[in-house]
Amino acid sequence: MGDLVLCFPALIALRKYFQTIHILCQNRLGKLSCRLGLTDRHFPIESAASASLYADSPAPEVREMLMHYDAVVLFSFSQQLQKNIRKITGKNAYLIAPRPHIGKKTHVSRHILSGLADCGLLKSNDMSLIIQDFRYETADPAKILIHPGSGSPRKNWHISNFIRIYELLRTQGKKPEFVLGPAEESLAATLQNLGTIHQHSDITEFADLLRNAGGFIGNDSGATHLAAFLGLPVMAIFGPSDPDRWKPLGRAVKVLRAATSCSPCFETNTKNCDKPDCFISPQQFSARIHITHNT
Repeated sequence: MGDLVLCFPALIALRKYFQTIHILCQNRLGKLSCRLGLTDRHFPIESAASASLYADSPAPEVREMLMHYDAVVLFSFSQQLQKNIRKITGKNAYLIAPRPHIGKKTHVSRHILSGLADCGLLKSNDMSLIIQDFRYETADPAKILIHPGSGSPRKNWHISNFIRIYELLRTQGKKPEFVLGPAEESLAATLQNLGTIHQHSDITEFADLLRNAGGFIGNDSGATHLAAFLGLPVMAIFGPSDPDRWKPLGRAVKVLRAATSCSPCFETNTKNCDKPDCFISPQQFSARIHITHNT
């Protein structure tokens, strides 16, 4: 999810030049992009017809669909996919790597915007990262959502640390609530005595929950990226991943990562250090961030 959310500013920029934008991606993420008004229609990449794009003979309905577009942009590394679409449509298909080379400190969203400009789909003055506020007027400023998971256990702050932050928020008059996705279901038993726990498998329901909250605390995860994009004040806890490349984009985002002499290693090493020093401690969290009712 995080990779797609970091493409959202580019979709907003493309609206200046294209009246209609459709997206081919995971079905649940396509529903989200349409719900937020970033795209007009979505097609599930899980479908057999979509999968045929990677085959020598794409399905007839896919061929018919692609013929109606003025431009096809692929956020992909697959040159074969680009070749197939060019063959189907007789038009250019723009291939943009979904993230910059590992050695570059360029943020993923700026890399995407730059790629679109290089293709001639955007102009140089479109390079600013457009951030909007998608929150509801009914959002409760005191409700802070805590998401202790991510797509990789390597990026997760220990659950005990999140519990301590939960207790800290309670002492400051906030209303913290935990949010668990399908990947964090095993944590439900650990958190069962700590008040409200939201368990969501539907991404649009999760987005509605976020839009009614006053703040968010989480790891480097897709949920954190979505919370930031929707306009919530976000505290993003980074460890081995690189915030220069992956910082969530939003109106009020604070990245918390311990100062270390080693470089972020998530994309270059297959596992973390035995005792990674790149995660902050709960004490450092509370010392560096004072949470008030105006957060």
